[in-house]
Amino acid sequence: MVRRIGKLAVAGLLLAAGTSAANSESFGIDLVLRVPVMCKVSTGTGVAGAGPSIPGSFELGEIQEFCNAPRGYDLLVHYRPGTLKGMTLIAGDARVQLDGSGSAVVGHSSAPAIKVRNLSAIPGPQGFDADHLDFEAVAAPF
Repeated sequence: MVRRIGKLAVAGLLLAAGTSAANSESFGIDLVLRVPVMCKVSTGTGVAGAGPSIPGSFELGEIQEFCNAPRGYDLLVHYRPGTLKGMTLIAGDARVQLDGSGSAVVGHSSAPAIKVRNLSAIPGPQGFDADHLDFEAVAAPF
């Protein structure tokens, strides 16, 4: 991400260079800042503030998201392919039924965001046949 911060008047530089500020029409410096795009997700065990439990669901904790991508990001979940088929994963207000492929989009943001989502799951016919879920925030392309 690049931000331009106008022209800075630098009268001190003009004087140091031997140029009279009174004789010059204008002088400035373009300052360019580069801010790297960063997206990260962390997990927590707390369910403080969790809403009412959904019948048949299991509380899994919470996920904290941070992404400064100008056009937003997708929240992905990764798991071992062939497992968790039919499980419904609930992340905040978003619901997704896993198909056993090994990854799914759990949420989307169309702008930079900092979010905390409560996480719960309703097991499918196979139950919980995987021992972990990995979450990733992926920046939308420019």
